[in-house]
Amino acid sequence: MPSFDQGLHETNSATSTTSDSYRWLAFATVAIGQFTTVIGNSGTAVALPRIADDLKLDLAVASWVMVAMALTISAVLLPMGRLSDIMGRKRVYLAGLLVMATGVTVSATSQNLPVLLAGRVIEGFGSAMVMTVAVAIITSVFPARELGKALGMNMFVIGLGAVSGPVVGGALVDIFSWRAIFVATGVVTVIGSVIALVVIDEARVRGESPVIKGRLDWPGIITSSAGLTILILSLTNGNRFGWDSPYIIGGFVTFFLVLAWFLRWEARIASPMIDLTIFRVSQFSWAVSGRFLGFLMNGPTYFLMPFYLQEITGRSASQAGLITMPLPVMMAIIGALAGRWSDRFGFRNFILAGLVLQFGTLTIFSTFDQGTPLALILPAMFVHGVGSGLWMAPNMSAAVGAVSRSAYGVAAAFLNLVRNTANVMAVAVAAAVVAGVMISRGVGSDLESVSENPSGPAGDAFVSGMHIVFRVLLVSGVLAMLSAVMAGRKSSQAQRRAGERMATVPTAGDSD
Repeated sequence: MPSFDQGLHETNSATSTTSDSYRWLAFATVAIGQFTTVIGNSGTAVALPRIADDLKLDLAVASWVMVAMALTISAVLLPMGRLSDIMGRKRVYLAGLLVMATGVTVSATSQNLPVLLAGRVIEGFGSAMVMTVAVAIITSVFPARELGKALGMNMFVIGLGAVSGPVVGGALVDIFSWRAIFVATGVVTVIGSVIALVVIDEARVRGESPVIKGRLDWPGIITSSAGLTILILSLTNGNRFGWDSPYIIGGFVTFFLVLAWFLRWEARIASPMIDLTIFRVSQFSWAVSGRFLGFLMNGPTYFLMPFYLQEITGRSASQAGLITMPLPVMMAIIGALAGRWSDRFGFRNFILAGLVLQFGTLTIFSTFDQGTPLALILPAMFVHGVGSGLWMAPNMSAAVGAVSRSAYGVAAAFLNLVRNTANVMAVAVAAAVVAGVMISRGVGSDLESVSENPSGPAGDAFVSGMHIVFRVLLVSGVLAMLSAVMAGRKSSQAQRRAGERMATVPTAGDSD
């Protein structure tokens, strides 16, 4: 099996018989679903300060509005890939859109935090179904030689959703209320489901892969979901109980025990949720490591910046959305180009360049305070977006391109899992650190005290905590760069044979 840098020359009869016009029609259809999942989440992020004010939430509790959905996505991404193998991609994709619509309806009508979180969990289930099937369809209908281009265009769609969320969401919050974001997301979701019902042809989007008969790996699903939940609960409650509390220490110990059991179980059963032999290919393993570390470094930006811009600098939600707009705009544009470039020139240099740029901008973010001028904030957002676009699509191409086409489905689902897990952990760590700094200074973690006097003790504590978050997570950026270097090494002959053998063994996660 050739490495991605050498180019993938293997052919796929399914994609060769799929017309070019239908490829792009299928892409556009699932792009609506991808767009909806992102615009809903990014719009919620910019509305989070208003949600916190309306429901009287402190920072740590408010973070669960984001964490609840992301954690749900992480817990069910791989099972949804398996479910699409059994039930068919069209059914699972349409069901995902309808579940999303239900979730945002619950969120829009919620009057308290428990109901809002329930809506976010339901929305997360639907988003996981949509995300898994969308990437599987994209990698099926496009030939291997155009993989980078297809994934780059997918990055453009994700970036477009990330652009629209803060801008549209900010305007909706200022004109109506934060509930309007969920209403708008529901409308787009319903439209997308009607289009998908007409356009998606199961036989054409599945390619050569037959519908797999079998059962879901319930022990694997339950243990992986439980492990992630225990980890995030331990991270977010450290300040409440104390990091030396038996509850917190026990939580981390339990997580590692559950993880060990999960890995052993997945290695032993005949139809696992994820085939662990995929990690024998070093390029895939290093690309996955770099992906996790890169998103861990970037996650706090999307969570903390709306609070900084609204609570500390006193800007409105719509103004905050416009200020952060250069980030997703450049991520979308450069991401689409970088995917094509990585097809032609290889992935390593683009990943390294993107991570270096983001390392620099995060260093700048760690100096932001109450008096930082807009002339510095806007260029930093612009460069940060360029960095995001440069490394994200090539990184995914490096990982998916390292394995055989028969493993594209499980690889794509796992990469989405890695991204969401990193984002969940980043938000949890950011909330815990900032709240911890505020509590240690005796001002509590109530955000109302920050907005009432941004230059006072509470505002200063928030800014100090934000600085610590960005500086500590720069370490993950350095490790992500190292992973990019290692992923760029040529695979050994033994590793290539291991990757090729995966093509002959049906896996639970295969969705191609």
